[in-house]
Amino acid sequence: MKKLSKKLILLLIGVAFICSFAACNGGKEDIKTDDEEALQKIIEQYVNNTVIRTYRLLSDNAIKLHQACEALQANKTDANVQAACKEWISAREYWEKTEAFLFGPAGDYNLDPQIDSWPLDKNQLDQILASDIIQGIDAEYVRNVLGFNLKGFHAVEYVIFRDGGARAVSDISDVELLYLVAVSETLAQDCILLEASWAGMDGVTSEKREILEELELIPSRNYGNDMMMAGQAGSPYKTVQQACIEIIEGCIDIADEVGNSKIADPVNTGDVLQVESWYSWNSLDDFTNNIVGIENSYMGGMEGYRDASLSEYVEKKNATLNAQIQAKIRDAITAINAIPAPFRNNLHNTEAAQAAMDACDELVKILSQVEDEVLQ
Repeated sequence: MKKLSKKLILLLIGVAFICSFAACNGGKEDIKTDDEEALQKIIEQYVNNTVIRTYRLLSDNAIKLHQACEALQANKTDANVQAACKEWISAREYWEKTEAFLFGPAGDYNLDPQIDSWPLDKNQLDQILASDIIQGIDAEYVRNVLGFNLKGFHAVEYVIFRDGGARAVSDISDVELLYLVAVSETLAQDCILLEASWAGMDGVTSEKREILEELELIPSRNYGNDMMMAGQAGSPYKTVQQACIEIIEGCIDIADEVGNSKIADPVNTGDVLQVESWYSWNSLDDFTNNIVGIENSYMGGMEGYRDASLSEYVEKKNATLNAQIQAKIRDAITAINAIPAPFRNNLHNTEAAQAAMDACDELVKILSQVEDEVLQ
C-alpha cells in the first residue's frame, strides 16, 4: 500500500476536525442567527402573553356568563338580566381581541363558527322555541344538533338584549331561558377548549380540565408548543420566520374583515340584519377590540404584559415602517370610534363608515410590508 503524503495526512485530519466540530454543534443549519433568536423570543412572548392570556380571560368570562344565565333562570329578575348582559359584554371583549389569531384550533375544530356565527337563523330559532324539542334541550343537544347560526355569542345576545340594553325580564319566556342556559354552557365549553388547545391540558385549571375530559373534548395537539418550537422537528412551522408570518397574516385577515365585511356589508346593503351584535348595540366595540387584538399581537402582548415584540424587531430593521404601523393602528381605532353609535342606526352615515373602511385598508397595506419586506 502506498504511503500517504504528509500534506494529504494533514488535510484529512483537518477535514475530520471540521466534520467533528459541525456534528458536535448540530451542523451549521442548527446554529441560530441573531434574527432567529430575536424572532424565537417574540414567538414565545406572543403565545404566552397575547394568545394564551387572552383565551384564558375569554374562558374565565364565558364561565361567568353561563353562571349568570343560570342565576337568571333560577331567579327571574331585571337585575339578573342586567348582570347577564354585563357578563356577555365582558366575555365578548376578549373574544373580539382573539380574532387577530383565528388560525389553529379556532378553525381546525370549527370553534369560530360555533362561537360567533352571524346572523342568527331567527326563523328556525323561533320554530325551535315554539316546538316540543325545546323542553328537553341541553348543552349536548345544542352542540350535536343545532347549526352554527343557532348558538354562540349571538344566540345568548338575542335572549338577553333588546335595543342596546337589557331586555325586560317579563318579556323573556321560560322556554327562552332553557335555551339560554344550554347555549351559554356550550359557549363556555368551546372557549375553554380554545384555551386548552393553546396552553395544553396541563396549562388550564383542574375545573376546566374536568369539563373537557367529561365531554371528551381533548385537544389533539398543543398549538402553543407547536408555534414556540418553530424551526424544530415536529413543528408545523419550518422556520421562526414562517411562524411570525402567521402572526402578521392573522392581523391582516381581521383588519381586512373589519373594513371590508363587518362595516362594508351592512353599509353597502343598508341591511341592519347584517350588523354584527346589533341587539346589544355592541358593534363598534366589537370592531375596536378587533383592532386592539392586532395591537396586542404586534406590540408583544396585552397591555401591561408586553415584552419582546414584532414592533421592536421591525424598529431595528425599518424604524419608519414601525412608526407607520403603530400610527395606522391608532388611526383605525379612531376612525371606528368616529362612526356615530349605535352603528345599526347610522348605516346611512357613509362618510364616517368609509373613513373607517379606508383606515382598515391602510392598516392591511402597512402590515403586508412586514411580511413582504422584513420577514421574508
